[in-house]
Amino acid sequence: MRMRYRHVTYRYIDGSQKQLEQHYRRLLNDALRQSQQSMVHFSSTWRPMADILESAEMLTIKVELAGMKEEEIEVTLYEDALVVSGERHDHHATQENLYHEAQIRYGPFRLEVFISSPIDRESVMARYENGFLWVDLPKLPESKPERVYIQRSDPEA
Repeated sequence: MRMRYRHVTYRYIDGSQKQLEQHYRRLLNDALRQSQQSMVHFSSTWRPMADILESAEMLTIKVELAGMKEEEIEVTLYEDALVVSGERHDHHATQENLYHEAQIRYGPFRLEVFISSPIDRESVMARYENGFLWVDLPKLPESKPERVYIQRSDPEA
């Protein structure tokens, strides 16, 4: 697995909340369409199943990538997003087998997770075990607002 850090902001076309919502709605519609197609074997980029868990201290992303090798998975951390990508290959596709059912997704995949809180980049951990990729993103403690005192101006000046 290759972990990269990008010190740029991951942006959508116009960078707005509306664009972000449209993007995730499109991903959901693609996932629904993919589940309704009975014999889709190879396709364009697909989104793996994921759980996104958040606590006060941590954001954890768990991605289901069964049958993949660690070196086939790329994890990129941007300032405001985590992107998991790669390609899952079907080694049986070269044989002359007749599929009765094809539900496992193959080909290039991409998962984008928006990060709304500042992350402690030095403590990010990624591990791949038993077909699941776990990425732990520890949050930075929130800074509390500090009161700024106004100095009195000297009335004689």
